[in-house]
Amino acid sequence: MSIFFHIDLRTLITSLMLVVLAERVSASDAKPVATSNSGRTLWTESRVVGFPNPPPAFQKLRAFSNVDLPQPLSVATLPGTDDLLVTVHRGGYGGPGRLLRISRDESQSSATEFLHLSEIIYGIAFHPDFATNGYMYIGCNGRSEALEKTVTRVLRFHVSRTAPFECNKESQTLIIEWLSGGHNGGDLVFGHDGMLYVSAGDGTSDSDAKLAGQDLSTIPGSMIRIDVDHPTGETPYSIPPDNPFLHVKDACPEIWAYGLRNPWRICVDAKTGDLWAGNNGQDLWETAHVIHRGENYGWSITEGSHPFQVNRKQGPTPIVAPTIEHPHSEARSLTGGQVYYGSKYPALQGHYIYGDYSTGMIWAAKYDGAKVTSHFLVARTSLQISGFGIDHDGELLIVDYGTGLYRLVPNDQDQGTDFPRLLSQTGIYESVQEHTVKSGLIPYQVNAPLWSDGATKERFIGLTGDATIGFKRGGSWDFPNGTVLVKTFSLPLAGQPQDSVTRIETRLMTRQNGEWFGYSYEWNEDQTDAVLVEAAGKHVDFTVSDGDASATRKQSWYYPSRSDCMVCHSRAANYVLGLSTLQTNRDIHIGGEKKSQLDYFQSLSLFHSFDANAKADKAQDAKVADEFSLPAPQSELPRMSNPEDNTLLLEARVRSYLDSNCAHCHVNAGGGNSRLVLSFDTPLEKTGLLNESPQHDAFGIADARLVAPGHSERSLLLHRLQHRGRGQMPPLSSSLVDQKAVNLVKDWIQSLPESAAVAAEAPTP
Repeated sequence: MSIFFHIDLRTLITSLMLVVLAERVSASDAKPVATSNSGRTLWTESRVVGFPNPPPAFQKLRAFSNVDLPQPLSVATLPGTDDLLVTVHRGGYGGPGRLLRISRDESQSSATEFLHLSEIIYGIAFHPDFATNGYMYIGCNGRSEALEKTVTRVLRFHVSRTAPFECNKESQTLIIEWLSGGHNGGDLVFGHDGMLYVSAGDGTSDSDAKLAGQDLSTIPGSMIRIDVDHPTGETPYSIPPDNPFLHVKDACPEIWAYGLRNPWRICVDAKTGDLWAGNNGQDLWETAHVIHRGENYGWSITEGSHPFQVNRKQGPTPIVAPTIEHPHSEARSLTGGQVYYGSKYPALQGHYIYGDYSTGMIWAAKYDGAKVTSHFLVARTSLQISGFGIDHDGELLIVDYGTGLYRLVPNDQDQGTDFPRLLSQTGIYESVQEHTVKSGLIPYQVNAPLWSDGATKERFIGLTGDATIGFKRGGSWDFPNGTVLVKTFSLPLAGQPQDSVTRIETRLMTRQNGEWFGYSYEWNEDQTDAVLVEAAGKHVDFTVSDGDASATRKQSWYYPSRSDCMVCHSRAANYVLGLSTLQTNRDIHIGGEKKSQLDYFQSLSLFHSFDANAKADKAQDAKVADEFSLPAPQSELPRMSNPEDNTLLLEARVRSYLDSNCAHCHVNAGGGNSRLVLSFDTPLEKTGLLNESPQHDAFGIADARLVAPGHSERSLLLHRLQHRGRGQMPPLSSSLVDQKAVNLVKDWIQSLPESAAVAAEAPTP
């Protein structure tokens, strides 16, 4: 679901102050009016501060900020020293991989290289008798010269036990390897039983294409358990005699448990010995498991506890539900954690602390050996959480793939007991009843509106004081702390005058302390105010006029939960969806005069130059904003097309619709989990659409393709758009089919020549 940024409005001004009188108009004839060409009226009345409910108990704090840790994946202590080892790599999803060694002294400014490999390094484990043998085990992924294919493997190295405690690269010994082509797992840990446990993903990039999850004859999709202390004559390890599938025909004897998609990060509870695994989900669910002997966790028959491909062949043991499960409204790429036994935070004692790469959320769960007895949100962050570690003092370290290492500290954010429960209390409106916003809020329009079940929408930007926006030519712009983005939805409810609409919801997105939050307000029947919707969201049924006063229908409307808001407003989409150059580069009418909207924004000194290396919440002074110039004339900047404008190119209209409605999820780490890239500026042959076989359900369509050029009846893209229910797109917050879009996409598919049906190589998801 996406909840923002397409506007229809009309505004008037006076010579002394801006009074915005918003009226419902269509996206093609909206006519906002500016204050003047000399600048903008500043908005200083925002009351959207704090939180309506208590914030999480903890927040992040940067650690080792003086050390350059590029693309870190994991952190561990180097036994017998005061040093940490951080796994880093450069570029893509491969090598080279390095272990960087840093001192526990956070004032240091450099790291030294401990180990360098050509492949990507996923995890580190030290032998329980490391003090004697100096053995370090590395889980990695790279090219096998022997097999001439990509593999996930375990390597052993020797580390000297006297200063300076160096790793001998020449001691590299291959322990085990298996073919892998995605979802590699590759983390490893020693159990209390002295055995080495290694995670193995299903080995494909989507939907368990090789059916490894339930196949015991292959290692991918499992947790393996081997004895590295007793090598055989054929392998540098042996199979523990109590491994569960030793006597199952054709089963890999190394397998301890199976049915896992991509177990990303595993750990052992230091006190109980429980083996935990965070498991990346696919379409809708993320999971964590306490791994037990011989258990089957269902992939790819199930995704967590939910059906996925129920017709696939099941392994020999029953499917076991996950220990923890999160919908994609909360987590989208779960990162397994560590069980905390530090002394700083008693409330976290004995809890499994884990998080999510895509949403940055961190949770705690306490397991009593049979069930979870405590489970709560620990922190809400914008981190790309790739791992967790425990330092020398037993305290938690968080690995952020983007910037480095972090710690948890008590949250000093104020709940804000006066957080506005009514829309009239937000400081946004001059008059809520008249729907007149404060003069400092800026109306805007977009090229390709998101489908919202036929609702009309009005949109405004609220920047506090003289704050400015970081302009980017591509992607969504960057907004400062204090920003409030406003969108009001209206429907033609029955019993109202013809051609009139009734406001039903106003949604706010606000950025505070570097994080984005979404809130919904439900309008009352009298249209005099709107009330903050509870965090869980709600459904309401309306009776809507359908074309004329005599024709009515029931329409279900969903007020999204606060976690639902962040499904599409994710970090992968830079949180803000509609405020981009592609969407806002269009002409608007101001005071009866047609003008470029970007030039209008520029006249208000709205932008500063975006610096990817600067903090997004860094204050920008007026001089910086005044000196900003658009990088090119409006006519030369990229823009999307209005899908409803039939004077424009058909493909441009379709690609604009797909960008607005689909692309924010179908991106790397966006949660769409398909090999699609639907952004407007991606060449059609690189989208992964043309003549591609479905990775998921074909919904009974013979010879189905995502898009079958010239054959709309075989095209799943069209099927998903024109149906509601299982498999619908978009998957959230829509109960009505966008019939205009269906017709548009159908015409486009039919217009494609069959010669376009050569499948292009899909981008890496």
